[in-house]
Amino acid sequence: MEAKASLKKAKTEMVKILLLCFVFSSASVLAQSSRKPNIVFILSDDLSYRDLSCYGQKQFSTPQIDAFASTSTRFVQAYSAAPECAPSRGCLLTGIHAGKGPIRNNSSARGFEFLPDDAFTFAELLKKAGYTTAVVGKWGLGNKNTPGFPLNQGFDYHFGYLSHYEAHSYFPWKLYENGKEVLYPKNQGFKMDFLYQKEDNPYAHNYEGMYNKEGKLTFPAAGQRTYATDEMDEKSLAFISKNKDRPFFLFYTTNLPHGPAIVDDLRQMTGKDSVPILSREWGAMVERLDISVGKIIRKLKEEGLYDQTIILFASDNGYSMHNLKKDDSGNTYWPDDEWLHNKGAFDGGKFSVKEGGLRIPFFIHYPGQQKASAVSQPVWLVDVFPTLAELTHQRAPKDLDGYSLLPFLIEKPARIPENRAFYFFKNDEQAVRQGAWFGYRKRPGDPLRLFLPEEDPICEHDLAPFFPKVVNELESFLNTAHTPHPWYWNPGDTQAVFDEKGKGPPKAV
Repeated sequence: MEAKASLKKAKTEMVKILLLCFVFSSASVLAQSSRKPNIVFILSDDLSYRDLSCYGQKQFSTPQIDAFASTSTRFVQAYSAAPECAPSRGCLLTGIHAGKGPIRNNSSARGFEFLPDDAFTFAELLKKAGYTTAVVGKWGLGNKNTPGFPLNQGFDYHFGYLSHYEAHSYFPWKLYENGKEVLYPKNQGFKMDFLYQKEDNPYAHNYEGMYNKEGKLTFPAAGQRTYATDEMDEKSLAFISKNKDRPFFLFYTTNLPHGPAIVDDLRQMTGKDSVPILSREWGAMVERLDISVGKIIRKLKEEGLYDQTIILFASDNGYSMHNLKKDDSGNTYWPDDEWLHNKGAFDGGKFSVKEGGLRIPFFIHYPGQQKASAVSQPVWLVDVFPTLAELTHQRAPKDLDGYSLLPFLIEKPARIPENRAFYFFKNDEQAVRQGAWFGYRKRPGDPLRLFLPEEDPICEHDLAPFFPKVVNELESFLNTAHTPHPWYWNPGDTQAVFDEKGKGPPKAV
């Protein structure tokens, strides 16, 4: 009888344990592991808000990313740190917003700027925590022999592009591996110039003739080219295999689907001849991104690492498929694609601190997570640094502008102030997201326009006249959030002031 009672008690305790494991599976997977979690961060380039089928895209599907998102935590009000590449990435890596960070625009009065030597990146923090670190893809924050070179900013390995401009080509003449040039002589016959004309003058070249009836790119011809995305996938998978027995951080910074648009294979877009070629190419580029994500996740599973790896996915800024245009009245606007409808219900686009230039897809899979969850509280990419610090039990620098998102992932109350504010700027434009409010002004001194994006995503209805106290609070924040910089354009500068900055001391190397 005692044996039966003991067995019954043991079974009861086992059921309790299994229930606890089910409820707290995300936290327990890592708790049971003797090693630190691996970290993979997939950062897409110019991915539009509705480019993914799990975000509402209807004209093509992204099955690999959709499956990944179905067991991830989705941040439904996620913002980049800036509306263009360099400052967004600089703020992401340092955890400091653009108004006081080291990289504030794609270029300054002195030209392209690099991360300075005193910048402290999350890659440096992870190295201190014992991680082997790699960045594969687009860098854009420092060339060779500068402090901003990735191996000087906490990365053990780099493969891909160094500058933004190089990353505009999917058939590069050269890439870089730890500073050494990797040459692709078969790509020498391919020149980018004609691609830049595609949107403004689609008849300047026979773009349709670049693809055969099966959707395969024929110019450059297969066998006579090297497609950069294939190279980056290969290097990423090799890094995972090489470091499978120790904690690693892989920062996969693909340049997909940044234009000018071209793709190796139209895939799902094949045969849709009535659809504009740019729309077909863009959709196929997003699908090619989906393939890369699938490769990385399969590799983690093959190596038995998937349940030991936290995976982040985001875009670096908002909508940019179609360039800024002017209507008949001379007003500027960012047109949505008439076929893909991938812009999302937001005003503005890339290079603007309106919602359309800042809102991004962003989700995180925590080890052991079995189902999707959603977080409605606004977050931004500046939150990634403190999240990685808490995840790896490292002390984050005190000057960070973000908060850890880890509590959202393990279902604990988040320690984020309800009134925290996100600061954005681009030249004279300034914006702030604070709680439910979004404030925007075209230049310092202009009246602040006030919106509630959750109920008015296109920001049509200016509520400033009805909430003067909120306006005063947000204006006070905007007036103090920005630290003037000697090289970059500060809100309120004139062209003469900016030109004078370019006559200052040259950049230190």
